[in-house]
This record gives sequence, C-alpha cells and structure tokens, in this order.
Amino acid sequence: MTENYYDIIIIGAGIAGLSAALAISKQFNISLALIEGNKVGANNPSPLTFSDVVKKFNLVDCIKGSYSSFFFHNYQGSLAKYHFSDYPLVALDYQKACMKLYSMIKERERFDLIDNKVVDIIQNTNRVIIKLKNGESIQTKILIDCSGKSQLTAKKFMGNYVSNYSHVYGAVFSGVKNIDDNPCCFLWPQEEFGSGGGWYYSLFDGKVSFGYATLSTNRVADKSIFKNSLNAACNKFTPYSSYLKGAKLEYIDSGTIPISYINKFVNNNIIIAGDAAGMATNWTCMGIEPALKYGTMAGDMAAKALSENDLSVLNDFQNAWEKENKATFDLMAKSGSTFWSTDFYFWEWILKNDLAYLSPQQVLERMRENKHLVSKKNIIARSLKYKIKSIFNKNTLSPQTFIIKN
Repeated sequence: MTENYYDIIIIGAGIAGLSAALAISKQFNISLALIEGNKVGANNPSPLTFSDVVKKFNLVDCIKGSYSSFFFHNYQGSLAKYHFSDYPLVALDYQKACMKLYSMIKERERFDLIDNKVVDIIQNTNRVIIKLKNGESIQTKILIDCSGKSQLTAKKFMGNYVSNYSHVYGAVFSGVKNIDDNPCCFLWPQEEFGSGGGWYYSLFDGKVSFGYATLSTNRVADKSIFKNSLNAACNKFTPYSSYLKGAKLEYIDSGTIPISYINKFVNNNIIIAGDAAGMATNWTCMGIEPALKYGTMAGDMAAKALSENDLSVLNDFQNAWEKENKATFDLMAKSGSTFWSTDFYFWEWILKNDLAYLSPQQVLERMRENKHLVSKKNIIARSLKYKIKSIFNKNTLSPQTFIIKN
C-alpha cells in the first residue's frame, strides 16, 4: 500500500524524471514519490549526446563510445566529415545512466518508487490526484510529468500535446570488422530506410549501434516495418553494410521521441519536462541534454515553489526554457514538415551548400542549438553559384566528400 499523499510526485523514471527526483532529493523536508509502470530506465537506446553534459552530471562511467569526428552522410551521395581536436560527442548507456541516478535517490528518507501505471490524473487548485492501475489513488501538491512519449498531462490538460514522433529502431552489433577511424555518423533520411534519418555509432569493445528513425503522427507504430527497414539499411547502405557483414546482433536499440515541443510546460500545479514536453533538440533530435538540464530545473522549481508556498514560481521554468529555446524551435517548426519530407537532392544541396561551410565547432553548435543557419541572402547566392557550376561542370552534381578539421 502506498502513502495517500506526497509533497511532490514525478511520473516517469527515465533521465528527465530521475534528474528531477535527484534535484528534489537534496531537500530533506519534502516527501517524494516516483511512479514508473515499467522499470527504471525502461528505454534501451544508445543516444548521442555531448561529453561536457555527461561530465557535469557525473555520468562518465556510463559512456559506451567517444568520438573525435562526426559525419553527415547522404545515401549514395555526399559525405561531410568533421574532425575535432578532442572528444566532444559520446554515446550514453541509457539504462546504466538511469540506474546510477536512481542509486543516488533510492536511499533517501521520505522517498518511494511506485511500481504501477497511471490510468488517470485529476487536477484541482490545491491537489493533483493520480489514479493507478491497481485501483489506488495518491495525491500531491505538485506533479512533475516526465512520462516521455506517453505525454500524460499534455494530452489531458494542455490541449496542445505533441503530435509528431520519431520512432527510433536499430540494433547493437558485435564482431564488427575493423574500421580505420571511429565513426559517429548521422545518416540522412531515405525512404526505404526511414524518414527521420539514421545513425552509425562505433561503441567500445568492437560493437556498433546502427539504425534508422521513422516519423509518424502515431505514438505507437508497427515494429515489423522498422525491422524490415533496418534490414534494408544493413544490406544496402555502404560502407556500413560491409562493416556489419558477419556481425552478431546483440540487442535491439530502440525508443520513441516526440519531436515538437508543447506550448505550455506549466499548468498551475503541474510541470512537464523532457520528452513529455517535446524538448529534444530540433535539428538532430538529441534528448539527453534537455532531459538532464530541464529535469533538474523542474525539480529545483518544484522544491522552491513548495518551500515558498507559491505555485507561481513554477512559471519560471517556462520562462527559462523559452528564453533559451523558443526562437530556434519555432523557426524549425515552420520548415519542419518540408525539412523531413524532402528527397536525395535536397540533402545533397544541404551537404554541399550549407554543412560544407561550417567549422567543426559550428556544426556542434548547429546540432545543439540550431545555430549558424544560412541566411536567405546566402541561400540565394549559393543556389545561384551551385546552379552555374553544375552547368559548366557536371561533376558538381556528383557525390563529394568534404573533410573539415579544426
């Protein structure tokens, strides 16, 4: 039997929920519950993130791969390789990171992990009532929703929940053939493989993670389709197909990421963070840094609002996110439907006339914050230059490899 009331309740024991719980756990006078219907760190991806974030949150021992280079690759087309002077990108062991965060919380007094599923949420001025699948109900002063793709409160209360999802489906392989470098690649969308783009990350111990994402308006999708798409990519996308020849499939590497943010993260005594709010970066759908950063912020704001008995404090969470992200997310939203539904020739243009002009540091900032976008003036100028070059030199239209170093 669970307690009937907690000062703060968090739904979801992924990176965002655990980060919020860890922030709150520093306040010993607050009773806290974490609700998770599956298990801590239930998702099983190998997400790409930034090494400085992993160091900041003391998760260095959860790294599965480190990268001093990053590639953008268009299927049967051009390739842009960025080489860094250090290792700014890493692949994270998501489950291990979640378990490490949880280990720092679970021994705290006045904390419960509730192994159950939420079936309903009722909000009133002074309380939020959470109804569980086992028939029990619990109440809280402040609810933090980190329910990921379920987006429990956004769908019920906000009226503007995220309607687009990136279904990530791949696998970790072992026994991969020797590779000259240590590739970390973003693979442009390709209709047969996946409309959301793909990845090829080398991991430690001779393993790699390889897969594609498919965009959908449905939260749940048919995994058999993804399996067929992955098989096609494994057999056809060179040189990765040759690397994987004879390799052993260790386990499936999958998850679902909401890819548009909801307009309202705070509604009286409810605050939404992480994937439940659609906070993954809007150019390459990287969700670890936003989950850690804004999960922590949500926990801090909730603890402060409780100690000051002032729910208006929670609005600072919305204001902080908008100040840092709203402009770039809105810009991407305007062109997102076009951006993710284009063909081979569009991605070739992007590689040759946009990415090839960026330095390694600038491409990291593009991935992280959508910076260094091409101005309309430069788009017109580069398009004209590209068209003229293609008339006089047909090789301009052929695939090219761009190697860009610090």
